[in-house]
Amino acid sequence: MLITSCSVSALGTAALAQTAQTGQAQAETVSSVDDIVVTARKRSETVNDVPLTIQAVSGEALTQAGVSDTSNLVQIVPALNYSKSSANTPIFTVRGIGFNTPNLSSTSPVGIYVDEVSYAYPYMANGPIFDVARVEVLKGPQGLLYGRNTTGGLVNFITQKPGQSFAASATAEIGNYQTRNVEAYVSGPLSDTVGLRIAVRAENSGEGWQESVSRPGDRLGEKDRTAARLTLTANPNDRLSLDFTANYWRDQSDTVAPQAIQFLPDQAAFAVPGLSKAIIANPGSKDADWDAPEAGKPPFATDSRFWSAALRGELALSDSISLVSLTAYNDLRRRDFNDLDGTPFETLAYGSNGTITSFSQELRLMGDAGPVDWILGAYYSKDKIVDDQFAYYGQSSTVRLLRFIGANRVVQNQYTPAQIASGMRNFLNNTAQDSQSTSVFANIDWKLAEKFTLSGGLRYSDDSLSYRGCTRDIDGQVLPVWNTGVAFVVRATPNVQPNECLTFNTNFTDNVPIVERSLDEDSLAGRLNLSFAPNTDTLLYASISRGYKSGAFPVLAANNEAQLEAARQEEVLAYEVGLKATLDGGRLQFNTSGYFYDYKDKQLFGEIPDRVFTTLTRILNVPKSEVYGAEADASWRPAPSLLLKIGASYTRTEITEFTGFDRAGVATDFAGARFPYTPEWQVNGLVNWDHPVSETLGVSATLSAAYLSDAEGSIEAEPEFHIDAYTLVNANLSLYALNDSWRVGAYVRNLFDKYYWTSADTNVDTVVRIPGMPRTFGVTLTKSF
Repeated sequence: MLITSCSVSALGTAALAQTAQTGQAQAETVSSVDDIVVTARKRSETVNDVPLTIQAVSGEALTQAGVSDTSNLVQIVPALNYSKSSANTPIFTVRGIGFNTPNLSSTSPVGIYVDEVSYAYPYMANGPIFDVARVEVLKGPQGLLYGRNTTGGLVNFITQKPGQSFAASATAEIGNYQTRNVEAYVSGPLSDTVGLRIAVRAENSGEGWQESVSRPGDRLGEKDRTAARLTLTANPNDRLSLDFTANYWRDQSDTVAPQAIQFLPDQAAFAVPGLSKAIIANPGSKDADWDAPEAGKPPFATDSRFWSAALRGELALSDSISLVSLTAYNDLRRRDFNDLDGTPFETLAYGSNGTITSFSQELRLMGDAGPVDWILGAYYSKDKIVDDQFAYYGQSSTVRLLRFIGANRVVQNQYTPAQIASGMRNFLNNTAQDSQSTSVFANIDWKLAEKFTLSGGLRYSDDSLSYRGCTRDIDGQVLPVWNTGVAFVVRATPNVQPNECLTFNTNFTDNVPIVERSLDEDSLAGRLNLSFAPNTDTLLYASISRGYKSGAFPVLAANNEAQLEAARQEEVLAYEVGLKATLDGGRLQFNTSGYFYDYKDKQLFGEIPDRVFTTLTRILNVPKSEVYGAEADASWRPAPSLLLKIGASYTRTEITEFTGFDRAGVATDFAGARFPYTPEWQVNGLVNWDHPVSETLGVSATLSAAYLSDAEGSIEAEPEFHIDAYTLVNANLSLYALNDSWRVGAYVRNLFDKYYWTSADTNVDTVVRIPGMPRTFGVTLTKSF
C-alpha cells in the first residue's frame, strides 16, 4: 500500500482507537490527525515536537499498508528510494545519498536499526518486517546519537514489547502466485516483573512471477521466507529495566532475473552467436530470461540467514540521571546465485557467498539539569567479514576472445586446445575484512527561553578497516586462458599456479600472492539546531550538521591490484530549515523543509582503464558534489471518517567536480551529472474512509498512489540506463469488529499492472533492468485474542 507516513500513522491510531467503541463515540476519537510519540533523540516526545525531518509510522499502519519488508518503506516515506543491485543487495537512498554496490561488505549511507541496534550492512535488512510498534525515518546526516555515522539518514524499527496482560493474534493471507502468508504473536506476563513476547512470520509463494521468454513454462520469483522474534522484559525494581531481544530470519526465495534490453558486447566480433537475438524488445513486468538449469550448477535462488541478540539495560542512578547499556551481536550468512546478463547464455552469473559477525557495545549517561537535557556516551563495534563471489563467465565475448588468442597467438605446449577452449568459465573473488569503530559523543538540548531551544552535539569516531583478497583461480580451471591469452594481451609472462591469485601487480609484471590493505580514518561529526515554538501548534527549526560514512574496500573481479584500493570516507555538510504546524483544531497537519548538502568524496562505483577488459570497476571518490531540495506534506481530516493526504519531495543532485572514465575508457569530465537512482520528484496521495456501519462493525477503504519521476542508472546518463517515471496505485478494503477481535480484508497492489523498473546496469555484453513486481492481490483474515 502506497501511503505517506502521517497518513499511515493516523490510520493505525484510528484502528487502535476502535477497540470496544461504537458509532459516534469511536468517530470522535479520530477527528484529529495523530502525533506519534517517538524516541529519535533518545527520549520520548511527540514527532511534531522534534526539530528534525522525521517520518514516524505506527506498526498497525504498516500492517494496513502491506509493508512486509524494508523495501516497501519507499512506498510510504517521501525522498526515500530503494533498488536492488544485480547481486541481490539492497540499495537505500535518502535525498539522493546512497551507495550503489553489490558487495555484502559495504556499509550504507542510510543506516538500518532495530531497537537502536545497528544493521550496518544493507543485506541484514533483507528479512520481513513484522510485529513492530513503529518505524522512525530520520533524514540528513546521522550518527550523533546512533551507533554508526551515516551521511544520508537512518531507519529505526521499534519492535513490540510484552504487555501487562495476555494477548495473541494470528493473520492468514492468500493471494495470487499461490501466495500463502502467516503471521502470529503471543504476549503476556510471566510474573509481576517479567514479560514475554514471541512473534513469527512465514511468507510463501509457490508460483514465480517471472516467465522465461526462451523456455515457455519456466518461471522464477517464488518466495520462501521465515522470521521469528523473542522478547523478554524484566523490571526487578523501580530503578532497573532490562530488555532482551533475539531476531532470526531465513530467506530461501528465488533471486530476481534481470531483463536484457540492449546488446552491448565488450568484444563484438566474439559475442556468442544468438546473444543479440536474446534481447527482450518492449518487455513487460513478467518477461525475463536466465540460464537454463544444469547439473552441478546452483539454482537462481538464495539460502541466506540472519540472527541477532541484543540486551538493553537502563538504570536510574538518581531522579534525573540514568545509565543505558546496549550490547548486541549480529550473525549473517549470505548464499545467493544471480543471473547478471538477463539471457539464456552464460555470459555472467555470480554466486555471492559470505558471512558477517558483528559485536557492538554502547553506553549512554543521560540526564537533565533544569533547562538542559544532556547525553554523554561511547560506542564500540568490531566486525569480521568474508565476502566471496563465484563467477560463471564461460560465454562472455571477452573470454571467447582470450581463448582465441591463447589458442592461435601463443606458442606453448603446457595446455591442450580443449583446455583452452573451456578455460576461464569460473573464477573466484575472495576477500576477508576486519572492521573496528570506536566513538565518543555528547549532546545537549538547552531551553534558552520559553519559546527557543538550542541543541548541539559532537561525535568523534576512529575507524579502522583491514582487507585481504584478490581474484583467484579455481583448481587450475582459469590457467589455460590466463597464462596464455591474458598474458599475451598484457605482455607479461606469469606462471600462475592452481588456486593462486590471478590479480596482477600495478605494473602487470606478475600476479600478486595476495592483496593486503588497511584504512585508518577518524572524523568529527556534529549538529547545531535552533528551534522556535511560537505556540503549542507550531515549530520552526534551522540546523547545520556534518556527517560521515566510513571508507570501503570493493569486492570485484580485479585484473590489477589498483582496483582494490579503498575509497576514502565521504563527508556531508548539511543545512536545513523546516516548519511543522498543526491547524484547524488539530485536523490538519502541515510539514515542510528545505535543505542544501555540500558533499565531499562521495563513494561511487566507476570505471578505470584496463589492458584486457577495456575498463573495469573500482570504488572511486567524487571530490565535490551538492544536493538540494524541499519536502512538504499535509494530512487533513475534514470529517471523523475521512482522511486526505498529499506529500511531495523535490531532490536535485549534481556532481560539481569529478574527472573519470566512461565505459570505453575515455577520460570524461562528469561535472553536471546527476547521482544514480535519484528521481527529482516524488508525489504521494491518499484517500481513506474509515467508518462504523453498525454498533459492532466498521469498514475501511483506502485508495493511494505514488509517483516517482525519471532517474538515471549511471552518471554517464546513457539512454539505455534511463529509469522511466512511473506511478503505482494501490487499493485496500476491509471489514472489522469495532472491538478489534477480527478483521477481514482484500487488497490490490500495483492496481493497473504498471511495468516499471528500479535499476539499470551492465556487467557483461548486455544492458539489463531489474523490474518491479506486476499486479498482486489477495485476502487477509486476522483473529485476535
